[in-house]
Amino acid sequence: MFWEASLYDFDESKNSIFIGYTFYGTNSRGKGINPQIKKMMLNYVFQFVDKVYFHIGKENFRSQIALERLGGQKIAEEEVAYFGEPTRTNFLYEVAKENHFKVD
Repeated sequence: MFWEASLYDFDESKNSIFIGYTFYGTNSRGKGINPQIKKMMLNYVFQFVDKVYFHIGKENFRSQIALERLGGQKIAEEEVAYFGEPTRTNFLYEVAKENHFKVD
């Protein structure tokens, strides 16, 4: 199994951070790995911050639904330019520590 994830834009004044892209090998898709990895990452970062943000593409309905299942709330729409890519419309999602269900 291959996976990659990132954290970025820590904001000390807001006590928040972003979780970025997560990628998985094609043999890992459809097996419930993505929600488990996201839960693990949220459990970890909520030891240090109170809010976690995600940028999710406006057309990426699967990721929007998946994040809402983890307690994410759509709070804004933003234009985001990823590394060397054109600007795209993204939704900004927030998961607040008090709305997160810790997974053992």
